[in-house]
Amino acid sequence: MPILHANLETDLRLANVLSQEIALLLADRTSIRTTGAITYFGSVNGAGSDTVNVRLAGLDGFEAMSATAAEDTDVAETALTDASASIAVARYSLRRDLGDLAELSGFGGGDITVQRLAASAVGEADKAFMGIVATAVAGFGTDVGSSGVDMSVDDFFSGISTLELASNSGPFFSLLHPQQLSDLQSSARAEAGALQFMVAGADDPILKVKGPGYAGSFLGVDIYTSSEITSAGGNKHGAMWAQGALGWADAIPMIGYGQTVRPAGSSVVVEVQRDASKALTEVISHSYMGCSIVQDGMGVGIVTDN
Repeated sequence: MPILHANLETDLRLANVLSQEIALLLADRTSIRTTGAITYFGSVNGAGSDTVNVRLAGLDGFEAMSATAAEDTDVAETALTDASASIAVARYSLRRDLGDLAELSGFGGGDITVQRLAASAVGEADKAFMGIVATAVAGFGTDVGSSGVDMSVDDFFSGISTLELASNSGPFFSLLHPQQLSDLQSSARAEAGALQFMVAGADDPILKVKGPGYAGSFLGVDIYTSSEITSAGGNKHGAMWAQGALGWADAIPMIGYGQTVRPAGSSVVVEVQRDASKALTEVISHSYMGCSIVQDGMGVGIVTDN
């Protein structure tokens, strides 16, 4: 009888061999935290409050000088127009429990280890950040687009026009659901003339600056996509805004005891603690952040069909 692999699987061979490398499951890894699309207003550490109050003043051209009736006419006082916007910082966390045997039986390196789970916290915090950005942009007071209708080039033009009519100047940014972007691209292909969608390529050096999720530029607007865009009434609530419309703030956890890991370049802190009776290592990540509309007139919602 020949020696076949099928015959050896019972005792001498494995039915399946695990790859030494772990490939990541498909996920939306968009992050616009550091692209300049959202203004950073600092940390609440040592501020005496969990909320940053952004002060807004009507200066540098908000009001116009007026002509006087005569050279020696007394000038009436013009009151200073002011306002403020609040950015509340909240806690976001994620916990994973890793069994000793599960870790010990792994391949090491890039396998599921405490260190790998700690490093993963950066991406998990970015996903939470995009969720609060999507919630914020859904709150813009003015919307363009049509409920139940696919997004089109006309909707994009309407967004730009709405911002420009409100005296906004560039740069402009847009955050769309992937379905909205797909519909926009389909509409752009049907347009005649000089309209061109500048698609981001994997080898484009600008991606190193703009980060994952950057889809390209259309009519001078940098477009990002995120599956975190909110849905309501069968529509997706994307947005377009001028720089300064949105603001975010954070807090840096100052944990001085126990075992902690701080991924480089991130405000995330990961704590590691043992549950000895269960032979488990608990990996708990924390990030404190908030995002709000700072000036509603600098942004517009884009509400179109799912």
